[in-house]
Amino acid sequence: MKKHKVTGSNSKQSFQETVNWLLNSGIRIKGGQNKGAYYGWKNLNSAFYPFIYSEVTGYAITCLSWIYSEIRNIEMLEAAKESSAWIINNLYGDLLVAGYVQDDNFTQKGNLANQIYAFDNGVIIMGLLNLYRLIQDSSILRVAERMTEALLRHFFDGQAITNAVLDSSYRRTNYGERKWSTIPGPYHSKLSFALLGLTKITNNTFYAQVSNSLCDFAIRLRKPNGRFITDRSSDVTFLHPHLYACEGLINSGIIQSNEHHYLNGLCGIRWAVDQINPVTGGLPSDSGGKSTDQSDCTAQLLRLLILCGPQLLKKRLFRNADKLNHIIDKLHLRLLDFFIPTGNDKGGFKYHLNLDSSCSWCTMFAAQALWLWTKRRNYIYQEKRWLEYYI
Repeated sequence: MKKHKVTGSNSKQSFQETVNWLLNSGIRIKGGQNKGAYYGWKNLNSAFYPFIYSEVTGYAITCLSWIYSEIRNIEMLEAAKESSAWIINNLYGDLLVAGYVQDDNFTQKGNLANQIYAFDNGVIIMGLLNLYRLIQDSSILRVAERMTEALLRHFFDGQAITNAVLDSSYRRTNYGERKWSTIPGPYHSKLSFALLGLTKITNNTFYAQVSNSLCDFAIRLRKPNGRFITDRSSDVTFLHPHLYACEGLINSGIIQSNEHHYLNGLCGIRWAVDQINPVTGGLPSDSGGKSTDQSDCTAQLLRLLILCGPQLLKKRLFRNADKLNHIIDKLHLRLLDFFIPTGNDKGGFKYHLNLDSSCSWCTMFAAQALWLWTKRRNYIYQEKRWLEYYI
């Protein structure tokens, strides 16, 4: 494993290079009918972008808005506006399809234009609300409200989620029946960011009720040891959606002062820590013991430990602050292993080390994790401040 000297300047430099990658690497489309959209990833050996990803474009709006809020780089704000314009121009019955394949030979994700996901659209709504908070454009808020109403109409029965994915005609589909992302699960609690954000802006408490139902659903799928069930036919849990569940519950717990949601999120974080690879210091893709480290999971856990460290100690889920800080530092080091240090994609992050590609959402998660790591000892501990623009 590549060794790094642990310094704040390393992460600050990496952060700046990552900002440049998000703006200028080609992962963001700068012209034409898809201006503002983001590709899911770039294959490095052939400089090829397989697909446009709607969910990632939603994450991008939040990411760009967050970076602007921190460093006041006007390019980031303009890029966020371009991404929101792409979203609005590509609404399909008030929601977004999963994306658009750019090469017929790319079959890894099926026909993206025939898939509409509840989670993806929640991420997009969250992005629009974050941009609205910055620029107060009422037309963006109206789109976010329309999307939320459509989301509840097609994917919920009252307050309970009924489907994770529908086809482009809003009918049930058997695509990806064995994938965690195609069935309702604990990870849908992350929609609390969008639902509670809209509640705060509109004072419509029904959105908060739906958010609570998703968080309570997640808790029902949590084992006593803190593990969220992401595959009901297996004891193996995928860390990426597991940490989405933690994020949603932590957000709900803080925003609503809901101790039950918050504690369940903390217990999920504690279980995730126990899945860290003791050799690499990173987080694998699942709990089966044979998977490789994954950068998005590693960045997710790093963010959560920085955000929730004091409460993990207060609740005695960790008994030693030095041990917790050591884990945080090792996660930070491991995350830097995924950083691309040279070439045209300098600043991007790989998904897996053995994949020759730069990943858009992994880079966004990593950027925020690196920023929080550099600030972790200097910030006055303000949970709600850190939850603003949480990617």
